[in-house]
Amino acid sequence: MPSSDHLRQPSEWARSTPVQVVLAFAFGAIVLVMAPVAISIYGFQHDRPGMGRYALAFAVLGALILWVGYETRLRKHTSTEVVRNHRSALEIPYSSRLHAGYGLLFGAIALVFVLATVDSVTTDGFGGAAVVFGAVVLIFASLPALMATGRLARGYLRLTPEGIYQRGWTFESFLRWSDLRTVIPKYTDCPRIVVVAEEDAPWQRRQITRLWRQDRLPKVRRADGNGLVPMLDIPGKFLAVDPTLVYHLVGYYLTNPAARPELASESAVQRARSGAFG
Repeated sequence: MPSSDHLRQPSEWARSTPVQVVLAFAFGAIVLVMAPVAISIYGFQHDRPGMGRYALAFAVLGALILWVGYETRLRKHTSTEVVRNHRSALEIPYSSRLHAGYGLLFGAIALVFVLATVDSVTTDGFGGAAVVFGAVVLIFASLPALMATGRLARGYLRLTPEGIYQRGWTFESFLRWSDLRTVIPKYTDCPRIVVVAEEDAPWQRRQITRLWRQDRLPKVRRADGNGLVPMLDIPGKFLAVDPTLVYHLVGYYLTNPAARPELASESAVQRARSGAFG
C-alpha cells in the first residue's frame, strides 16, 4: 500500500475529481481524437490524402493533449518507490510521464508544421506561407531541444540536512531550514505546497530558461514592497508521488530539527515510504 494512504490530506485540496472535469475529458476525446480519426478515414477512402493526413495528425495531437491533461488533472499518485537517497539528500522526482508528454506534444506540433511547410513548398514554392510555417516549426521544436540539452529538465525536490533544493522544469531554488517558518497547502489549478521563509532570508534562485517557462519562480511581494518573499512553490501535478506525502515530509522536518541529519541517509527514504511522521 502507498504510504500516503493513511496520511491526512489538507482540507484545502479537493478530495475527488469534479464531475465537470471528467465530462470535459470525455468531450475532448470525442472532439480531439474520435472525430479527427473518422475524418481521416473518410479522407483516405475518398481519395483525399491531404485531408486524411492532417486529420490523423490532429488526432495524434488531441491524444497527446488528453495525456497531458490526464497527468495534470486525473492521475492518482500511488507509488513511493521513486523516493530515494541521492548525494546525501532525500530526492522526490517530478513526474517523468508528464515531462515526456509535454515533449512529445510540442514535438508532434512541430512535425505537423514540418508537413505543412513541405506541402506549401511543393505547391507554391518558397513563399510567405512556407516561411511562416518554418518559423512555427522552429518555435515549437525549441521545447524538445531545451529538454535534450537539460535546460528544461524533469525536475525534482531534494531535502538535505541543510535545507530544501527545488529544481523545477525551468528554474532552481534553495532555502535553508533555519530560515523557513511555515508550510502552507494551497490549491489553484492543482494542490500546491508553499514553503515560506523569513522575509530577509538569503534565497538562492535562478530562472534557467526564458522561453517555454512552464513553471517559474514565485513572485510574491513583501509587505513593505521591497523585494520578494523567499519561498518554494511546489506544484503537486508535477510530482511523481502524492503531494500529501510531500506536504507531511516537509512539515515533519521543518518542525523536527533533530531529525534532519537523517536526510543524508536511507533512514529518510524509509520514513517517506512508511509515512512515519508521528
